[in-house]
Amino acid sequence: MHSRAAIRYAKAVYEIADEENFINEVHSDMNCINELNSASLDFRNLLSNSQIDYSEKKKAILSLIDNSNFLTEKLIDLLILNKRITIISDIANSFTQLYNRRNNIKEATIITALPIDDEMESKILSIINTDDLKSVSLTNIVDPDIIGGFIIRFDGKEYNASVKQNLNNLKTELTN
Repeated sequence: MHSRAAIRYAKAVYEIADEENFINEVHSDMNCINELNSASLDFRNLLSNSQIDYSEKKKAILSLIDNSNFLTEKLIDLLILNKRITIISDIANSFTQLYNRRNNIKEATIITALPIDDEMESKILSIINTDDLKSVSLTNIVDPDIIGGFIIRFDGKEYNASVKQNLNNLKTELTN
């Protein structure tokens, strides 16, 4: 769950980006921030480290986003001014959810032990079996604890084909 502040910032940035016709560019920046947050412990540490100067944080964040939009830069400036840079990932996530809702894009999550490639992503989207594959946003969460296989969450349902789940099922059968 995101903080109220993160949701408010996301809505404000969304509305401004929409008015200024930069919605796709800002969405791209927010996706980049989401990916950095989920894939990089260093990025999360950068945001939470109080020893790093705010201007250095801004430089580091912007250096990681290819061709960032000026609205994204203004958001970072505002977050630094208000000492809220630590919630930028929540804002990015809220922005993406808002973007998906307003563009009728459904969200699907795939949890795997290792990151998936484009070919695997296509196979997963075909498993989801939706008419319009462009209307699905697929997020890959890497969780080594599932050992292997995958877990798909889509449209309020979960399909668990993880090795960990299979081992738990076998353990339950053997103890009964």
